[in-house]
Amino acid sequence: MTIKRLHQYYIDKEFKTFNPQCILFDIDGVLIDIRKSYNIVIKKTVDFILNYIIGDTVLKGIVNDDIILKFRQTGGFNNDTDTSYAIALAILVNPEKSIRSTREFLSFIAKNVDEGGIISVEKFLTSYFHYADIQRLKKILVYPAPLGNSMLATVFDEFFYGPELFEKRHKIKPKYYFGKPLIENDKLLATRPTINDITKKFGSNVAIVSGRSKIAAEYSLKPVFDVFNQRACIFLEDEEREYSKPNPYAIKKAMKIMNSKTAIYVGDSAEDLLMVRRAEKETDIKIAF
Repeated sequence: MTIKRLHQYYIDKEFKTFNPQCILFDIDGVLIDIRKSYNIVIKKTVDFILNYIIGDTVLKGIVNDDIILKFRQTGGFNNDTDTSYAIALAILVNPEKSIRSTREFLSFIAKNVDEGGIISVEKFLTSYFHYADIQRLKKILVYPAPLGNSMLATVFDEFFYGPELFEKRHKIKPKYYFGKPLIENDKLLATRPTINDITKKFGSNVAIVSGRSKIAAEYSLKPVFDVFNQRACIFLEDEEREYSKPNPYAIKKAMKIMNSKTAIYVGDSAEDLLMVRRAEKETDIKIAF
């Protein structure tokens, strides 16, 4: 759901239906257009890893927006570093090295995995390729692992944050990329008047539940960031990995802070929907998605 559609129609409809006490927003794809930021980071990260490990230039530019979307639609890839890892692993283990066959293979994988994310991809690949080959590549990729230990995770964040924000976020200096931060390509979709109109209905019960870090959220949402209830905002990149979407931890925590039993959640992904439904199943809250 876009912020425009929400403003024009959805809130009034839900108020008539069940009187939501708070409203929660995802960021990526809702408040911010990430096609020129996170999507490009995924593409550049995969290219970097392929070039580093196998020196492959034939597959440069292999990842396109369609492949990224297919992985996100599985419900297990809210974390774009996970997406980069899954795609890189699949390409490296696959003996086919043409653009067309590799993209077909990646699409095939995305159709056959679920909200299990990278674990689901690893299991699926094990059913087609030798277990030892996959384990060898996992050791090379060192993922998931703390940033600094994992080249893939480090490269991803260096591309996204750029040198200055990367050091601010992680308290270490960049090693691989010193160019323009791709976070600067984020396009703000939410306007101040629209967010202000929403706060008239919900007061201070307007918050964010996002996979981003607070630093990244504040940077790209600067014109509207102060409108949100800072105490209730949950930034999952700053939390333990186990709490990532579709785990309902974040939405349950945010609603508890705002003392709300009913909510509207504005998201755009399969993980968002799964998170909402799991939260409803585990508690007595009601959430319109």
